[in-house]
Amino acid sequence: MERKLNNLTKILERLCKEAACGTPILVEGKKDVEALRKLNILCTTITVKDSGKVLEDVLEEVRSAEVIVFVDFDRHGSELAKKILYQLEHRRVKANLVFWRMIRALVRRDVKDVEGLPSYIESLKEEAKPTA
Repeated sequence: MERKLNNLTKILERLCKEAACGTPILVEGKKDVEALRKLNILCTTITVKDSGKVLEDVLEEVRSAEVIVFVDFDRHGSELAKKILYQLEHRRVKANLVFWRMIRALVRRDVKDVEGLPSYIESLKEEAKPTA
């Protein structure tokens, strides 16, 4: 568990640095934005579900050369990531799926969505504490 926590922490630190350079993070909704804040990832976010627009219209408004895609880790999230990748590449915007893939591989069935990450990390920290 401690190793998993260390790996997650390192990935999230890299994500934070990338976002601090101005690369926006695309998430599904407001709860995902809140989860990023809880993880101390303060960045520009693009939400695809809470805008009231269809996905294509949201992505049409992207004005960045690259976007970090950070959607849920379940089957629906995988399908959404594929759609986003296709749509962004069609618009000549780089869709960065690296962080999403690494975290998804680490959390597997333990976490299904982005909003569950902060509590999952807290539970890993509790489990990693030495017992007295």
